[in-house]
Amino acid sequence: MHVRFLGHSSFLLEFNDSTVLIDPCVHCQSFGKHSRKIPSPIKMEDFPKVSLILITHEHEDHFDKKVIEYLANRDGTCVAAHDSVLSELNIPTRCKRAVTSDQQFHLRGVHVKVEVAHHPQAFYPMAYVVTGDGVSVYHAGDSDLIEEFSPDFTAHVALLPIGGNITMDIVDAVKATKVLKPDVVIPMHYNTFDMCAASPEEFAKKIEKSNLKTKPVILSPNEKYEYNLPALSNGSK
Repeated sequence: MHVRFLGHSSFLLEFNDSTVLIDPCVHCQSFGKHSRKIPSPIKMEDFPKVSLILITHEHEDHFDKKVIEYLANRDGTCVAAHDSVLSELNIPTRCKRAVTSDQQFHLRGVHVKVEVAHHPQAFYPMAYVVTGDGVSVYHAGDSDLIEEFSPDFTAHVALLPIGGNITMDIVDAVKATKVLKPDVVIPMHYNTFDMCAASPEEFAKKIEKSNLKTKPVILSPNEKYEYNLPALSNGSK
């Protein structure tokens, strides 16, 4: 499968028979008093066909209503999010799937597990584990690291924020990686705005110097990473 980084916390997960978009952020040009420093690498009209959209919370840098409504009407894309988020979308009811933490469901060719995220600034923050073709990807949303952070899941690929301020910083993201022990960790939510300035190279060096077998991967906007299950793997961790 391929992980395509669309900037900030937005990713396209490309499986054999399904494409999952998480937290689109094309049109958001500012967050509070902070102007966007790294533009979106993709225009709304250039998205490939998307099977499923997952939204972690309602903040505009994760919830691009224009993109979501465009794709839902163009492709019949299903949108999974908390009901408070779905209520803001002008899309067909058949395209809406209300979810809450600790739910699991199969939809549009993938299995999704909804996880708790700690982000007090949001009404109902969530994280997701998406599994397709035997590969599991964890998207942490805007979560902080808390003492109770002890996931009841494993993931081959982890997408973790490192920008600090309102999410994990580099140190906490390294701690989260040590708990998760994924094969690959990809940093996100950094340098798009001044409020989340961080060095992904520093994060990668800390991972490489640890005793972890996890491989840090830094993606430029619009860059893809191809993940292949280990040759001796039976498709699960």
